[in-house]
Amino acid sequence: MVDPSSAETPSAASPSTDERETELLSGLTKLALELARTLQSEAIAALAAGDLDRAGKAESRFSTLFLAIRRAVALKLRRWPGAIEADAAMLTELMALAEELARGFHALALAALTAGDLDRAGDAETRFSSLFLGIRRAIALKARLRQQREQAQREAEARRKTRQDEKDDRRQAIAQGVAAAIAAVPDADAQERLTAELREKLTEDERIDVDLADTALPIEALIASLCRALGLPPSGTPPAGGPAAATKSGTDDSGAGPKGGRRMHTLATGESSTGTGNSSRRPGTIGRPPPPARPPRPRPIPLRPRGPP
Repeated sequence: MVDPSSAETPSAASPSTDERETELLSGLTKLALELARTLQSEAIAALAAGDLDRAGKAESRFSTLFLAIRRAVALKLRRWPGAIEADAAMLTELMALAEELARGFHALALAALTAGDLDRAGDAETRFSSLFLGIRRAIALKARLRQQREQAQREAEARRKTRQDEKDDRRQAIAQGVAAAIAAVPDADAQERLTAELREKLTEDERIDVDLADTALPIEALIASLCRALGLPPSGTPPAGGPAAATKSGTDDSGAGPKGGRRMHTLATGESSTGTGNSSRRPGTIGRPPPPARPPRPRPIPLRPRGPP
């Protein structure tokens, strides 16, 4: 009877399984490369001695290992495209070994042709062509590795730019919120000082960059935190004393006392008051409400961090 728990197959490989398979494939590839180096040396020695049969057997084993390594690199490229540099270096070494062997068989084929031994020249050419094919395929695989590396670099740069743009947008929104609170300060000198402090915090404070990168942190919380650090009420907070204080601060000569009430009436009706107490209507302004007052515009804050002087 089959145990159901042992018969189950996981739907996807776990990260630990991927790591074990990657290590296994990389280890076998290194062993294959070591064997290929040894067989290439044996083939070179046989070629130097003029032993075509022995050199051909060594070349056949070398080419088999060369093919196995190329396939392992292609598999790693599809499943684990991380170790591109190491694989490219391995292919480069194998191409150099194969080229040296190909030159040896080429020289042997030419010597056989000069001696009129067509069969021997044909055997040497077969070995040469096999090595030539392996080199061409290795070049094509290296081109794929290069494309994979360039694509990974482009994607990494795009992610970096996206993160920087998001951080800049958050920085801009925070600067506008705090600048609105600074604009409500009546003292111009205090505004200049607070604006300079805000600029320094936005461009030179490392903690700000950490907070800006944390997209889960609300922008309103960052605005309130900066306002507290600058000794300001958050943007949109009513002045001290509540609405009554705001009403009192806005009623200087234009709304205080009977004359102020009369002036508000004349602004609403379009009349102009004279020094004698008489009033006259300006043409074209009868019944028009006064234009709304414009709120103070916050000063623009440069957001990019300053470079070295």
